[in-house]
Amino acid sequence: MRSERGFTLLEMVVAIGIFAVIAAISYGTLSQFIDNRELLVQKSEELRQLQTAMMLLEQDLRYAVNRPVRDGYGDTEAALISQSSAGLGPGELMRLTASQPLAMIGHAQQIRRVAWRVNDGKLSRFTWRVLDRDQDSQEYERVLLEGLSEVTFGFLTYNEENELENRSDWFDVDKLPAGIEVLITTESGTQYRRLIEMAA
Repeated sequence: MRSERGFTLLEMVVAIGIFAVIAAISYGTLSQFIDNRELLVQKSEELRQLQTAMMLLEQDLRYAVNRPVRDGYGDTEAALISQSSAGLGPGELMRLTASQPLAMIGHAQQIRRVAWRVNDGKLSRFTWRVLDRDQDSQEYERVLLEGLSEVTFGFLTYNEENELENRSDWFDVDKLPAGIEVLITTESGTQYRRLIEMAA
């Protein structure tokens, strides 16, 4: 009779050792892949939120209307007021009158008062259903970005010498700026800058 030869104990230990090394390398690679995937998903969501915020901001500025309104106390409010102007709420960066095309009604437009605010690291867009508000007019908030450390607006206009200048505040009640420079800084230190031209 011919005897069958099996694996020796030494061969089994060597095989298990090789398998353990391969498993450890594979686990490390898989773990890194999962971490990278989660980071990419997070960055993709941040980018989506940033694109939405910039799209709405650009829409508001491009369709800005030089139409003053009345605030909740009946006082006249300029078409565009900025952070340092009186009457703005906490963290409010800018308030303006903007028209929004209504696709379902052909070329008709709806004019709306819009405000942009930063509170607790969140950038929000506020709207009101009416232009000339009462004290009890309800405002509607939409949080667009989170995890921010700072948001600043620079108001671009032409001076008397027809030179472009950048103001940190807008105080001209008779006209709108030529454009607005937006600078968004996240808590991680990443900065996003956008220059939005406004309709003449």
